[in-house]
Amino acid sequence: MQSILNSCDPRPDIISGTFNPEIFTASLSEVFRFYSDRGTGINAIYTDAEQFFKEGTYATDGMRMVISEVFSRLSGDNTAPAIHRLETAFGGGKTHTLIACTHLAYKGKEAAGFVGDIINEDQLPNPGEISVAAVAGDEISVQKPKGARLVPYTLWGEIAFQLGGEALYGQVEEDAVSPASPGKNYFETVFEDRKVLLMVDELAQYAARLSAAMPDGGNQLAAFLMSLHGYTRTRSGMAILLTLASSADAFANQTAQLAKLLSDVKGKEISKDETLFLMNEDEK
Repeated sequence: MQSILNSCDPRPDIISGTFNPEIFTASLSEVFRFYSDRGTGINAIYTDAEQFFKEGTYATDGMRMVISEVFSRLSGDNTAPAIHRLETAFGGGKTHTLIACTHLAYKGKEAAGFVGDIINEDQLPNPGEISVAAVAGDEISVQKPKGARLVPYTLWGEIAFQLGGEALYGQVEEDAVSPASPGKNYFETVFEDRKVLLMVDELAQYAARLSAAMPDGGNQLAAFLMSLHGYTRTRSGMAILLTLASSADAFANQTAQLAKLLSDVKGKEISKDETLFLMNEDEK
């Protein structure tokens, strides 16, 4: 067996001392902004789908499994899980997996030439076929912001706004601004007639801030997740990815509560080992 010194060649920028580790700080919201034509300052290794998969990703069996099941569900296979819960320690690959799904949802069959070792081409959608909502739980507001600009401040309001802009938000505005979990009309209005990939990153952080802002916020979030799963479970063309950090991190209480809730509603649980990823050997 070769030693790591003989089997791995350091990146040129590491040898030269110019390596910037911030390049590899993943941000789901920035990739979503890129696809929404709102600009982004994130490195192209995350926004360029081909570069992301060829140079920035080593797909583990766990990542392949998540991607395959998500896009099977989006293609109408209701035997695939409706909800995936990803839980790892910081840096374990949760956000990276969400970004991979974002690229595949937007690019679809256009990505077939460089993701053949990750997903079968027949599972890829046509470009523009999937509506994507990518919520960063550590960024979304939990209180009504001041000013005239529309800024959603509930999770359900943010989802509606991302999927349909101000027009769709206006259709469900009473639900969108309410601290109470929305009912059947919201789900039918927001998700009906769409194929939807819904991702919520750092859910425990959002739960912690929501509970601090609203005494009953945690219960309403739980009610929403229960209703969301109930709606998605029997609906074709909709897949949900939720991420939680390690149960030992700063949001341990919220992580434990959400993990139990998601287990209770029979969401697909992905183990820590299954979601780990490594950078491509060419980039080491």
